[in-house]
Amino acid sequence: MNRQSNLANTTKRFLQLHPQNATSGGLFSPRNGLVLVRFDISSSEAPLLLDGSSLRLAGVYTARQVTGGPGNNQLAAADLNFLDGFCGVNMAIENVTISSKRLNQNLERINQYYRLCPSVVSGAKGFKEMETELSNQSLSHNTNALSRPGLNTYNAYSTVGATAGQGQRGQAFSMPLYAGIFNSGQDIDLSSAAMGGCTIEILLRASTNVVFGANASANQAYYELSDLVLTCPVYEVGGAAPQGGQFSFNSWSSMFQTVNSSDSVLSLTPGLGRVTSCLINSVTATDLGNQNFNSSRLGSLGEVQQLRWSANGALLPLQYRLQTVNQQNNDVAKVNATAPASFQVHNLNADIVRNYLEGIKTDRYNKVQGCNQSYNSWSGGAVNQTINAGRTGDTPQGSDGLAILYDAYGSGQNFSQRVWSIQLRTSAVNQLNNNGTNRSNSIDGTAATAQACSVFFLSKNTILFGGGGIDVQR
Repeated sequence: MNRQSNLANTTKRFLQLHPQNATSGGLFSPRNGLVLVRFDISSSEAPLLLDGSSLRLAGVYTARQVTGGPGNNQLAAADLNFLDGFCGVNMAIENVTISSKRLNQNLERINQYYRLCPSVVSGAKGFKEMETELSNQSLSHNTNALSRPGLNTYNAYSTVGATAGQGQRGQAFSMPLYAGIFNSGQDIDLSSAAMGGCTIEILLRASTNVVFGANASANQAYYELSDLVLTCPVYEVGGAAPQGGQFSFNSWSSMFQTVNSSDSVLSLTPGLGRVTSCLINSVTATDLGNQNFNSSRLGSLGEVQQLRWSANGALLPLQYRLQTVNQQNNDVAKVNATAPASFQVHNLNADIVRNYLEGIKTDRYNKVQGCNQSYNSWSGGAVNQTINAGRTGDTPQGSDGLAILYDAYGSGQNFSQRVWSIQLRTSAVNQLNNNGTNRSNSIDGTAATAQACSVFFLSKNTILFGGGGIDVQR
């Protein structure tokens, strides 16, 4: 049902839901609480439309540590404890599942949500939004080391109305969920004739994968989420009978592969019928599960030289390979294009960046309004950093990624029985030269440089409601 055609009888109100599985203390934490957060939105007889784009998950994020610190498990002011700048509190989420109560099946399940968020944020939000909108929503922050806000300062404890020690809490947040179904541009009908209500489940990550840094690892830092509330804007359409019809929405699906060499092919079978875009980001594989390093970091694959997107071995959607042009930081081509050392701006990969932004925006490049992609600015993330840049939290990190837009306005590409693949060629000997020091910037086949690649597919789905039953088309 379209609420725009029933404005005279439409009333907007906000539902505030507490977790259905909350304990008496209301604490969610992998250390001393629950790791699964479950919200249940009931159905209604009359049409009830959920505005997913304005849905917000609110609560309080608190970081503590087991050993060290000033006492009461608080973080020491001078210690290195961090959250990823692009992710913020989203870094604590392992996966998000949205399911229909009537259909009794999942509509969308996003694994590796903590890897999807930094790409969506850096590719769809601008520098100023990081310090305004996002800093208030999800406690995100810029990656500039000169103004780096560690958890000990930017996530300061509030002592107002709280007892000392464990009674003190961190900062409040109120953030959206970047699920495809919530950002499809269409309201979700929760009535009994349509979805019949829905369930939202959020699985939290282990603390060793969230609070990171040298001191976080040494002092066994952990996090807690408390006072969680899901705010749901809904529209009640009075005087209208429940309707069937259809509901179209987007959904993210994720896969995982490892790149071990400078000339690699990623090959997957998504099993999806209508793929809109594909997104890939990477991080050094050894950083995962290591509390010293940022597992949500947008790592670099080194000096990219060639990129090829294909389906069943044939070029698709581009009918050519993306070639890059090596250059120095003064916009002059390298004297020796094969020389291992390069400077601050080491790759002219405008085509790759353009396709990356189109894949995240799911629209043409001229529709991109803001992003955190830049070559020589560290305020929001640069695309000219080495493979391990920013892994410890106290130095600037990158904002690299690969993406492709298959179809902006149509029905998408069919990968239900086709093999999706990408061929990636990078320099095997590249070194990035900053301040006179050459740093290794290549994938050399060893475990130390192997890259863990998260691959996300955004696909279109349609649910048909009718008297004869329900048909789900993916």
